[in-house]
Amino acid sequence: MIRVRPWHVLLAIACLAAAGVLAASCGGSSSADSAGFPKVQTLGECKICPDIRNTGLAVGPNRVIIGLSDENSRTIENAKVHARFYDRNGDKPLLKGQGDATYEPVQLSFVNEDDDNKTEVVGNDGVYIVNTTFSEPGNWGVFLDVTQDGKTTSVPFIFTVRDKTSEPEIGDPAPPSRQIIAANVSDISQIDSSYPPRTAMHQVTIADALTAGKPIVVAFATPAFCTSRLCAPIMDTVMDPLSKQFAGQATFIHVEPYDLNVLRQTGVENAMPVTREWGLQSEPWIFVIDTHGKIAAKFEGVATAREVGQALQRVLPGSASGTPAAAPTPTSTAAR
Repeated sequence: MIRVRPWHVLLAIACLAAAGVLAASCGGSSSADSAGFPKVQTLGECKICPDIRNTGLAVGPNRVIIGLSDENSRTIENAKVHARFYDRNGDKPLLKGQGDATYEPVQLSFVNEDDDNKTEVVGNDGVYIVNTTFSEPGNWGVFLDVTQDGKTTSVPFIFTVRDKTSEPEIGDPAPPSRQIIAANVSDISQIDSSYPPRTAMHQVTIADALTAGKPIVVAFATPAFCTSRLCAPIMDTVMDPLSKQFAGQATFIHVEPYDLNVLRQTGVENAMPVTREWGLQSEPWIFVIDTHGKIAAKFEGVATAREVGQALQRVLPGSASGTPAAAPTPTSTAAR
C-alpha cells in the first residue's frame, strides 16, 4: 500500500520532535535575550510560524531550508524574506551572516505502483532557501524579516548547529559505494521505483564512477515510496533534464535508498547498505561530486535544475572554479 504523508505534516512532527536541528519547538516566548531571541520557544499560535527543514546543520557552508506557515498551517507563499544569522554561544548574540532567501514552490507527487504506475499529485508546498556558513557548533538563531503586502515582520527562531552532519559534508571524499546496478538484477524494477525506470542511471557503481575522472551527480530518491513526496519531482525536473544537458560530461546515478523488495512486501523502509554508508536520514538527496572525488555540493529535499546545474558547471573540467562550495542562492523556479 502506498502511504501518503504530505511533507508539511511530516515537518510539523519534526518540529515537535526537534529532529537534531531545532533547539526547541515552534511558537512564542515570554522571555528573550538582549537581541530579542526567545530563551525558550514554546508551542502556541503564531501569525508567521517558521521551521527549519534540514535534518541537520553543521559547521561550514549550509543550504538552509526554511518553511513559513500562518496560524492556520497554510504555507506562506512568495514573501520577501531576509535572514540574519546569529551565533548565540557567547554572552551576547553576534551577527555572523545574512542574506535574502529565495522562495521555491513545490508540487508534491509520487509514482503509484498500485494504479498502473500513475503519477499522483498529493498537494503543494513551498520553502525559502538561503545559503550561509556557521563558524562553530552550538546555539544559533535567525531573525527572518518577512515582508508581505509592504509590511515587514521580524520572526526569531533558535536552532542547534552540529560539529558534523551524518551525511558527507562539502569537501569530504565521496564514499566509494558499490550499490546494486542493472547488471546485478534480472529486473530493473528491483532497484528503481521510477516509471518508466531510468536504466541509464543504474549502469555504474559510485566506486567505479569515481575512477573515471568525470564529475558525478548522485540522486538518492524513491519515486514510488518517498516520505516527503519530493523524489518524483526531483527525478523528473532535475536529474532527467541535467542528464541530457550534460550528457558525456558528467555521470548521473540514481540510487534507491531502501530495499524495494522488502518495502513492497512489508512496507518497511529497510535502508540499503549504500544509504547507511552515506549516512542519510531523509530523502531525497542530490550530491554533486567533483573530478577529485570530493563532495562539491549537496541538496536535501527541494532542489532545482538551476541550483544543481550551477554546482555541476563549476566542477566541469576547464571551468573557472574547481573549488567545492555551497550552492549559490537559486532563483525562483518551480520544482515540478
